Amino acid sequence: MSNWIGVDIGGTKILGALFDEKGNKLKSEKKSSKSSKGKEKVVEQLKKVLDSLLKENKDVKGIGIGVPGVIKDGKITFTPNMPLNEFNLVDFVEKEYNIKTIIENDANASMYGEWKFGAAKGVKNAVGYFVGTGIGGGLILNESLYKGSFNFAAEIGHMNVYPEGPLCGCNLRGCLESLSSKVAIQREIVRKKERGEKTLIKSSDLKGIVKSSTLKAAYDQGDDLVRGILNDAARYIGINAGSIINLLNPEVIVLGGGVMEALGEQLMPIVVETAKQYSIPHIFECCEFKLSQLLDDACLYGAFSLVKEKVGV
Repeated sequence: MSNWIGVDIGGTKILGALFDEKGNKLKSEKKSSKSSKGKEKVVEQLKKVLDSLLKENKDVKGIGIGVPGVIKDGKITFTPNMPLNEFNLVDFVEKEYNIKTIIENDANASMYGEWKFGAAKGVKNAVGYFVGTGIGGGLILNESLYKGSFNFAAEIGHMNVYPEGPLCGCNLRGCLESLSSKVAIQREIVRKKERGEKTLIKSSDLKGIVKSSTLKAAYDQGDDLVRGILNDAARYIGINAGSIINLLNPEVIVLGGGVMEALGEQLMPIVVETAKQYSIPHIFECCEFKLSQLLDDACLYGAFSLVKEKVGV
């Protein structure tokens, strides 16, 4: 029986898994992405993950990789949160391992995973928000992954929700990602700490990207500063979701990524109530909000599914 590999390259970690034909996960591997140290270090960490998954598993037919950013013809053309701009990842992996490889935007892959195996399984139209270091979006329209005319669709994180808002990593101002991602949340915590406001978040917690578990602990302990920032982040997601509901009339909106995995129960009601305020009532009533079922593995399952369908045997 053939095996397949799915990989999720993120701003803080690289996850990989070996799957069988039916989507059973046989083995997994996790490494820090070390993205602050440059492209060579990220590639080195990716190789460690792939080497581990391929050890004693020679019958691998394909490798699917989810990467944040804009993807075209196997190349990462732009990724605001990682040092991989203009890097042809497909060429690199195929030359290194001689295994057919595809790459896909990580949020597209995550949404595909949720549609094939998770919270959106069986629906015709669904939208995904994946809130982590950045914010990715994925669209399932008419029972297929929608990527637009030139494979650039679903950049939900770079839709404008506040025109006078902060500058985003994409060089636009007021993007959802600049207001609701972990990078944005951390920026606001630092700014308010510097103004003398009190928080349970220590300066040592803010070296690198703050952990979602750290944010949850502060939120659960009644940290007013953290609660205010996270609640605002959830409201901006809800504002965006209201417009998406009016535009696409989806059956399901899936909320995933590290922030929602850690704080979904607390933030979901704020997202839903805000979306209700910003969408047409009859259209809103058609849409169900769900937390990701696959959690950290959504991108892995999506990348596996996409490469299996692309390569086949």
